[in-house]
Amino acid sequence: MVSQTIYHQAAQRTGYRYELVAAPVEIIARRHREGQSLAQITRYLQSQLGPDHRAASRSFVQWVITATGGGSR
Repeated sequence: MVSQTIYHQAAQRTGYRYELVAAPVEIIARRHREGQSLAQITRYLQSQLGPDHRAASRSFVQWVITATGGGSR
């Protein structure tokens, strides 16, 4: 489970409303727990949200992984 603080920080980092970043943050955290790599998660989000979406950027995915207590894979 992701803390409310991380959702709010994610909204600030992307400029999107809290409600719009909650789902990508959950997806990133879940897929990383399941063993997917930074590159795999980034590619998935870019295919779903588009390559220009801020929540699909490699740096944002890395930030969420770090913020939710995950290391790099």
